[in-house]
Amino acid sequence: MRLGALLLYVLLIGYGSLYPFSGWRASLNGSLAFLSAPWPHHITRTDLITNILAYLPLGYLLAAWLRLYLSRWRTVLWAILATSLFSLLMEWSQTFLPGRIAATQDIAANVTGAMVGVMLYRLLQESKWPGHLLPGWRGRWLAPGLWSNFGLLMLALWGLSQLSLDVPSLVAGNLKTHFVPFWEIPGNDGYRFHLLHALIFGLEGALASLLIASLMRHPPRKLSGWAAIFGFVLVCKLLAAALLLKGWVLPRLLSAEMVSGMVLAALLIFWARREPAGLHAQFLALLLTLAGALQFLLHSNAMRAFSGGSGAIPLNITALAAWVALVWPALVLILLWLHPRPLARRVP
Repeated sequence: MRLGALLLYVLLIGYGSLYPFSGWRASLNGSLAFLSAPWPHHITRTDLITNILAYLPLGYLLAAWLRLYLSRWRTVLWAILATSLFSLLMEWSQTFLPGRIAATQDIAANVTGAMVGVMLYRLLQESKWPGHLLPGWRGRWLAPGLWSNFGLLMLALWGLSQLSLDVPSLVAGNLKTHFVPFWEIPGNDGYRFHLLHALIFGLEGALASLLIASLMRHPPRKLSGWAAIFGFVLVCKLLAAALLLKGWVLPRLLSAEMVSGMVLAALLIFWARREPAGLHAQFLALLLTLAGALQFLLHSNAMRAFSGGSGAIPLNITALAAWVALVWPALVLILLWLHPRPLARRVP
């Protein structure tokens, strides 16, 4: 399982680094010329954060697999060396793709993320703090079994999807055109409410909250417990946006679509709260899958004229997060459909 997870994540990183896999051509200045190029005067915060976060799981998974065969310090050494070579390979391959820019600062950010992942693996061992606290914490709060493990993986994928540049992430690309704060709507004559965006925000917020509740050993029964889970989902979304945006931009996230979507999410949670993994939650997962597919079609090249958008897909690691956001609801739908249910009691 460790090797399988590692290989799958390597494929995902390769996809995010080499998309769109077309237009290959020889580099004009030499494929390794980027190694001697000076660093740019300005490094975008989005690229820096996404590169670090993208390679953090790679370092963690590689260390977890290598530790089965190597000693502690050899695991650290070989994990960092392997991720450095893999990052160099990805940057070198980008020199043959138009629209992609290979840079040594990207390699530095990737290696930094991998090192953090390796150190995180060391900290989470049961012989260390806080690693030895995790089994007890999980046994106290989360349901046991393989289904719960896959549920935690779905939550990790949901967190990755928040680094996308489109909905359901709060960043959602160009804030000046796609997001208008609700207090600026009265004076904006050209404003058009994006109903699909609000629907996706509401469905995603409700589904993430219901998934968390379904993984708990004792799902909340009181509204205060549901409010805490929903608040946790909102905080995660805001933290992901804060990683990619400057502080002065964050208030613009309070758009009419986002606010109305969160109100819708609260109503949907109240509607489906009695059985977090039941038919109501599965129905929401299906709706979110269809809404995400419609959002993708409206922003693809084939539907550019209808949507009025650019139809562009980001050519960096955030493209991986965009695809995860697209397939995540379908994976949750399958997981909820396979949810184990207790046997019915016989009535004497």
